[in-house]
Amino acid sequence: MLKLPPRWTAAAAVLLAVASLFVLPWFAAAVVRGAIERDSANDRATYAAGSSPWRWHFRGSDDVVAGRAFGGGRLQQAARGLQVQATDGTPFEVGLPLRREADLRALTTLRLEGFASAPGRYGLAVRQTLQAPEIRADLGEWRPEALSRALPLDRLTWRDATGHKVNAPGRAAMLRIVATLPAGKTLTLREAALVPSPGWLPPAAMALPGGLTAEGLLDWRDDRLATSPTASFGLARAQPSAPAWQPWAAPLLYLLVLVIVPRIRVTMTSGDPEAPTNAKAGPVEALLVLAGPLWFIAGLGLSVRPAAPAVAMFLLGVAYALLLAGRRRLPRWHWFGAWHAAGWPLLALPVTIAILAVAGHAPVWPTAGRALLYIGWAFFQQWLILAVVAALLARALPRPLAVLLAALAFALLHTPNGLLMQLCFVAELGWAWWYLHRRALLPVALAHAFSALLLQACLAGGILRSLEVSARFLG
Repeated sequence: MLKLPPRWTAAAAVLLAVASLFVLPWFAAAVVRGAIERDSANDRATYAAGSSPWRWHFRGSDDVVAGRAFGGGRLQQAARGLQVQATDGTPFEVGLPLRREADLRALTTLRLEGFASAPGRYGLAVRQTLQAPEIRADLGEWRPEALSRALPLDRLTWRDATGHKVNAPGRAAMLRIVATLPAGKTLTLREAALVPSPGWLPPAAMALPGGLTAEGLLDWRDDRLATSPTASFGLARAQPSAPAWQPWAAPLLYLLVLVIVPRIRVTMTSGDPEAPTNAKAGPVEALLVLAGPLWFIAGLGLSVRPAAPAVAMFLLGVAYALLLAGRRRLPRWHWFGAWHAAGWPLLALPVTIAILAVAGHAPVWPTAGRALLYIGWAFFQQWLILAVVAALLARALPRPLAVLLAALAFALLHTPNGLLMQLCFVAELGWAWWYLHRRALLPVALAHAFSALLLQACLAGGILRSLEVSARFLG
């Protein structure tokens, strides 16, 4: 173990912890700023190619709103797209997911690609805001082969619920394809896109303001997009498409490192390459475990549809942690510990309640399923950070430094949610210190889970934007 004077070590850990409280929100803001600029650069490149960010490739149920068809249709996957089968001959609707409102004054054309097994009647349904009344356009009868076409939205006849003509919509917060087919017949959707009118140019990119937090940057962006959905920010350039193999280079290299590095370490220390099954793991193994999850979360790999290589990085790190546990190379831990000390981690709850009393709002409780998800996710995180990472770090580092590094790792797993990163960092400082004294996991996991539920119910949507992390936080 590294030997330093205890007072020096404790003082250095305190100074680094205070510095981290300032560095974490700066880091979160930098990540958010970069993500906004990259997204805007990609949007500008898409407009230049004659398309827009509002485009859909229909492959599975996640590609449509609510994962189903509304009305008299049943959604099912097909080899050449996403298929809807008419159940009773009544109209059915398929909603196109909109990540934000679409400006239909700029994006005046809806391109559709698909086919049907029989003639049918088609239409469109739009809400300009989610609270606005629905308006519809009747597209008439189409032959089965006539579904691939471009629809000029500004030239269609639009009517309200009473049948009166109304102006063409200037925006879309909801957009649905309406179809009526004979019972048993099918509509197969392949692709759709809102595209700009010829000659349209996107507005000049806006410079992102300086000095804002991650939450402030997203609020500022959202305010601008509310008035101009086609706005873009920063002067970054879109990166050229990477070769298909390139995203897999990182997980393949990570796998190679996970296989080779432990064997090299054991060979250097024991001279016996066949000895790794019972050798003690330490900080190197802790870093190897963390590399995959941090790549996934801090690299903004967790999105609505995570890329397979990013998911592979996360799973490889977790698998390596489980391998260490299965080979009994981790320090021992237990669930509960001494009853008289088990309540200390739960002191996080009154602290959380005090924060909510000052800055919270009326509770909006999550569903039972989401609450169970929080609890399970909390147990997993604390096992990974405390039973694996902190315990391995403590084998070679002074306890204050092991606690500090474990708390930083826990905070970084919540990138780029700046305020949440700070809250997690402070909480984990206490939880990791207690855990390394008691080696009991359940009290910490319960404190984490209940604190998260309280924050979700009473703080999210207020000063805490959400409990989302990684790319999901940017939505």
